Order: sequence, then structure tokens, then C-alpha cells
Amino acid sequence: MDRVVAKYYLFEATRNAHLSGPVWVLFLLSRGVSYSGVGLLDAAFSVTILLSELPTGYAGDRIGRRRALLIGTAGTTVGSIAFAFGQSLATFLLVYVFLAVSQTFASGSDSAWLYETLETRLEADAFTRVRGRGRALGLVTGGVAAVAGGILGSVNLAWPWLASGLVTAVAVPVVATFPASATADTSEQTQRAVIRAVRDRLLGTDLRWFIVYTGVFAAVMGVVNFFVQPVTQDAVTGVTVAGYSPDSVVIIGGVYAAFSLVSAVVTAKAGRVRAAVGTAGWFRVAPPALGALLAGVVVVPAATVPLFFVLRAVRSVTEPLQGQYLNDRTGSLGRATTLSAVAMAHSLVVAPFEVVGGSMADALGVIATISLLGGGLLAVGLVWSVAHSDFS
Repeated sequence: MDRVVAKYYLFEATRNAHLSGPVWVLFLLSRGVSYSGVGLLDAAFSVTILLSELPTGYAGDRIGRRRALLIGTAGTTVGSIAFAFGQSLATFLLVYVFLAVSQTFASGSDSAWLYETLETRLEADAFTRVRGRGRALGLVTGGVAAVAGGILGSVNLAWPWLASGLVTAVAVPVVATFPASATADTSEQTQRAVIRAVRDRLLGTDLRWFIVYTGVFAAVMGVVNFFVQPVTQDAVTGVTVAGYSPDSVVIIGGVYAAFSLVSAVVTAKAGRVRAAVGTAGWFRVAPPALGALLAGVVVVPAATVPLFFVLRAVRSVTEPLQGQYLNDRTGSLGRATTLSAVAMAHSLVVAPFEVVGGSMADALGVIATISLLGGGLLAVGLVWSVAHSDFS
């Protein structure tokens, strides 16, 4: 295995060990935050990304991908620890903004760094395979962390946040050993060229509607994710195993570990999925099919928890395929800026979904909200597939 690729895998393993994953919604609810409040917090997160993605992506092009990744990883460590001490919606809002800015330093730079590194050391076409395997390794680590987070959360819902910050801190020295990428030319002429390149790529026919479509997909996945923990908790409360009734939070940790393992298996096969059905085939079929399944939970509510596994699997395959498609159509000039701009555009779609989704859950109930979101994804997916039958 290429030495740098091995370092990338280690980075993915350490930065994805989120012990707080199985309890983040339960933690907020325990601190008096409603579903509407959860939606507001995630919307604030998305809006912050909207405002900071382009500047931090541009910073990544100028100061180098490695330095941007260092800033983002260190910021995530600090934010996770600070979250454990939050007591009010206002406090959580501040931490969410900080975490969002930290994420934007990494969101465009990690993909750009990996693509350019592979292009130099192996081949750019290896991106889907390496990215998929890295994500799979991160998911396996996340599965182990989920079990640990459930156990810690059964004692105190704040402890997984503290542990997440400490484990994520391990990723900082790993990133420091990455080979540095070249920083961009900072001349005014080059800066203008970057801006023109980013504008032309985002508004071009190859990417424009693809970005909107994947933004809607991301928005539906994000809102449905609000409800995984409370729905699962309701489903497992009172469950007994050999006469023993384990704490529901511990069970949720195990469920999240299973999520990670299932996602890891399918993510590792992302390259094979691309070879078998192609990027076009995946995006024509997978999101609308998932939407149809989610829409059906109003008829069969018991299917909701199993469908959460399907959701994780589909999302895990979609991410590397989407990254390959975007990188293939993005030149080296301003690559991190372009990818950050895509994430910014997604945030513009996600934010209103999160506010509306949280309010819908308070007003209509969780199952009805999931069903309506699924129906919307199905409709958008079908329209996009018909309108872009030449997508390739």
C-alpha cells in the first residue's frame, strides 16, 4: 500500500471516531432543546457553512490543503469538548457555529488533497476506491466508537462528547505528517482566474443541476437523521434479552455500531458499484428508490428502524461517487474553492429543510415527517432522472 494512502486511512479512522454520534439528539433533548430547536441548530450549522465554505476553501487553495485540514481537525476537537458543557440553546448555537467553520476548513481540502495526491502518486481514477475504503475504515472505527458512546451515554450523556474530542485529537498529528500540497499563486491575475473557473464550473450544465439534486438528497438525509435516536429509543424501550432489559442508550450505541458496519461494507465496494452501474445509473435509481421506501413508513411504521440502515448504506456509497464526479470535472486551479462552493450550495438547500423538518416533527409527528420527506425525495429524483436522461 502506498505510504501516503495508509496515512490517509489512519486519518479517516481517527477523525470518524465520534462517540457522541448515538446520543447527540438525546443529549440536546435532555438539555431542554425541542425538535424545533434541533432543527434551528442544524440550520444555523448549515448557514454558517454557507457563509464560510467559500472563504475557507479559498484559504485551502492559498495556504495548502494540509494546513487547512489541520485547522479543521483541531477545531473539531475543541468544539466537541466544548459541546459537553453546553446548558442552553444559545450556548449550543455558538458551539455549532464554531464546529461548522472547523468543518469547512476540511470539507473541500480533504477531497482536493486526496485527489491531487493520488493523481501524482497513483492515478486520479483511484479516488473512488481509496475514498471509499477510507470511509469504510472510518465507519468501522465509528462503529466501535458508537458502542463505547452508548455505554458512556448510559451513565452521562455528556461523556461521549468529551471522549469524542479526545479521540479526534489523535487525527491532528496524523494530518501533520501528510505531504504538503502546493499553495496557489496569490497574484491578482491568478485569483481572478480562480473566481472565473469556480463560477464557470458551478454554472455549467455538467454540474449545476447535479449540485441541486445532490443538495436535496443531503437535506432529506440530514433531517431524517434527527429522528434516528428517538425513534430507535421508542422501538427498543422495554426490550428484554434473556430476562435482562439493557439501557436503551446502550442499545442505541449498538445500533449505531451496526449502522457503521453496514455502511463500511458497502462503502468499501463503492468502486465496484461505480464499475457495475456507473455514476449515472446510481444517481438515477438510488435516491428515488430510497425516497419511495421512506415514504412508505407511514403505512408500516415498524419498518422505520430497518430503513435507517438502508439510508446509511445509500448515503455511504453516494459520497465517494459524488466526489469522483465533481473532481473529474474540476481542474486543479481552484479545486478546493470549487468543492467548498459545492458544499456551500448544498447548505443553501439543507438549511430551510432542517428548520421546516424540525417544525413538522413537532406538529405532525416524526413518522409522518419522515414519510413526507421521502415522498419529496422520490418526486425530485424522478423529475431529475427524466430531465437529465443524458447524464453520464
